[in-house]
Amino acid sequence: MIALWMGFGLWWIYFDLVGRRLPRTDGGALSTWVLSHLPITLSIAAAGAGMVSLIGHAHDASTPAGTGWLLASALAMGLLALVLTERALVDAERLFSVFQPLSLAMAGGAVAALIVGWVRPAPWLLALLLVAILSTLWFFAVSRFLRVDAWGEP
Repeated sequence: MIALWMGFGLWWIYFDLVGRRLPRTDGGALSTWVLSHLPITLSIAAAGAGMVSLIGHAHDASTPAGTGWLLASALAMGLLALVLTERALVDAERLFSVFQPLSLAMAGGAVAALIVGWVRPAPWLLALLLVAILSTLWFFAVSRFLRVDAWGEP
């Protein structure tokens, strides 16, 4: 169940931060917006593949190195690609006070995910820590949007 929450966390962050928000219409921003979706999709698929191994090694004392790195780097890549995606949005300029600190927080979350992958705790703990990173980022994002009364607006 914890591994499944990791997949949900990636989707929630994507749809709450980027979904329903339009990219800027200049060529560079539009290209960035389109191309940044490729690593986001790749990270979600890689995380799903890593979860199979994580469940297979659920009773091990520590997560296998390949599995830990796959999950941690997939999460890190997804977060960094989301930073690129949100910088291409019209709202990135309009809601600068939301998106600027959020970009820094997501970059920090990517670093934290790589540290968790490097430490290789027990599989359940690795999944729980990665979910904690995603949850913290989501709550941070929601709090920033609520402060400027922009939560839920398209």
